[in-house]
Amino acid sequence: MSKILIVEDQSRPLEALEFAVNKVMPAHYAGFSKGDYDVARCYADTKRRISESNYQMVLLDNRMPYEDQGDLERTDFDRFCSSLENIGYALIPVIKEKNPNTVIVGTSSLSKGELRGLPTPDYTMSKMWGDAETDLESVLNKIKGATE
Repeated sequence: MSKILIVEDQSRPLEALEFAVNKVMPAHYAGFSKGDYDVARCYADTKRRISESNYQMVLLDNRMPYEDQGDLERTDFDRFCSSLENIGYALIPVIKEKNPNTVIVGTSSLSKGELRGLPTPDYTMSKMWGDAETDLESVLNKIKGATE
């Protein structure tokens, strides 16, 4: 596995996810090196990247802005938050249509009730420091167990 897409609009959770991927993936996939992933920070960029590349794994947030918000998270957090929509998981059928074998790991911090009615990722994981590494390790072990 080498082509990974991390979809996260906020800086701190993105750092936690990148740390988890860089820490955990090399132990599971010999060809994986640190930084061997793409990042999308909004729906439009995610959709574009999905259409242009064949990802083997997507770490997918649900609540995100439709368009790139630039520095807005840093300069006006309230306005940034008001731009967020529950649209990320709507990309799950698009991803699966392009490549049914893509593993989709949901990273939404919304409750199951808030996600009701939306497409469901293959696995879920936290995007919090400390938990993200443990959860990603667990997901990779489940994938490995399913393919052995």
